[in-house]
Amino acid sequence: MRIRKYDFNYGRRKMMESVAYGLGAGVLMPLDKVLAAEQSITKAYPDELLSIEAQSKGKVKVGDTITKDNVEHVKHLLDPGVYEQVAGIEGRKIRIKAPTLDPRELVSGDYYEATLADIKSGHHGKFDANGNVVDENGKKWQGGLPFVNPKSGVEVWANMCMNIGRADNACYVIEQKDYGATGKQEYHYIFQWVELNSTARADRKLFRGLENELRRQSVYFAAGPDVRGTSFLSVWNYDMRKIPDLYGYLPEFRRVRQFPANQRFEPLVPGAVWFLSDPWAAGDPYLTWGNHKIVERKPMLGPWASDFSKHDDNWEPPRQKDNPKFFDVPYEMAPEVIVTSCEPTGYPRSPVSKRVAYVDVRNGMAASNIRYDRQGKLWSNFEMAHGQFKGGGKDGKRLIVGADGKSPAWSWTYVHIYDFQNRRMSLCNHSKGAAGVEARFNADPDWLFDTYCTQQALQSLGRA
Repeated sequence: MRIRKYDFNYGRRKMMESVAYGLGAGVLMPLDKVLAAEQSITKAYPDELLSIEAQSKGKVKVGDTITKDNVEHVKHLLDPGVYEQVAGIEGRKIRIKAPTLDPRELVSGDYYEATLADIKSGHHGKFDANGNVVDENGKKWQGGLPFVNPKSGVEVWANMCMNIGRADNACYVIEQKDYGATGKQEYHYIFQWVELNSTARADRKLFRGLENELRRQSVYFAAGPDVRGTSFLSVWNYDMRKIPDLYGYLPEFRRVRQFPANQRFEPLVPGAVWFLSDPWAAGDPYLTWGNHKIVERKPMLGPWASDFSKHDDNWEPPRQKDNPKFFDVPYEMAPEVIVTSCEPTGYPRSPVSKRVAYVDVRNGMAASNIRYDRQGKLWSNFEMAHGQFKGGGKDGKRLIVGADGKSPAWSWTYVHIYDFQNRRMSLCNHSKGAAGVEARFNADPDWLFDTYCTQQALQSLGRA
């Protein structure tokens, strides 16, 4: 018989104290010290915060499936959107797997090494007089996670925003299927999503001397037929008080035009229920939003480390058999999740009143981003899973190597964007390739810039 060193509520009490007194991550010891010693997550958290059995008082265990019949036992461990999906008319089902204890599995290899080097060297982020992230010497941030032990809401949002996909250069292929309330598929798109950081890079290099930019981010639609050739480019200034410049190429007009800021709160294509503002809970610069708050710190269930082993050869996850609007994907316990909110103070015409993100302190990533409408009603939930691309395939030993050439590739794997007001769903998965485009974990940044990240590139893509 194991004697518990800490009672059931010890970890929760400690995290409540962290909110009240502005303390950092970790319960048994600070998270940055655990990472510096390259130890298991269990060194920072008591077992009870990692145990679904303890948190559900024995009603749910690893290997079980959450359904309408038992969801009340774990309601306190789910965000309100997911709870509604399970308990409500959709009847979503969620498998439970064992928690991930190795911090290396929770982020890309190069970003982990950069964060680890920062911790050991004392390289850390702080805010300048304008609220922008700089290092301890006041220079623009280059490195891994700037705030390993976030103590304020704005630090949490800055962690998400500075390098949203934890990749200096990324070229994703996204397959998106949009479903109506009845579960019928209405739209099908394939597009590339490109991210290229000029600053805040894990490799600590400044790209092409663009020191006043944070990143360029582009979207190119390769299919379906009505939108093929449509593309968008968002250019982010390093100053997080400035709204990114947004350009788009629409084939019917055969030219590039600049879009107003409110385009960030409209679907890019018909049928989609997500906005450019939504991805990673950090689709906009963090200082164009305000009133950043830490609402709560607590253990939670979520897709904190995605299980890639059951994805097919083109990297698509299996579907829930009785409701194809949902992928059949597992959740696991995270010992400390920061619930944090902010409001769109820089967008007076925004249809959004508030955004609430559920952020795993171990990697600073949000697995859930809930959007509320102007009346404060639940609008949508942007659920995004990340994980290592290993396992599965015909022999069960598939391994995709990441940008560092040695670690398993790590990235986002799937997204559910569910509109609670009309029961529509945009279902996205990270695809190996389709419609003549392919994902690249080690894309050459100069090629990405010239091919996707200028106005001239948008025009060339649209006419190809």
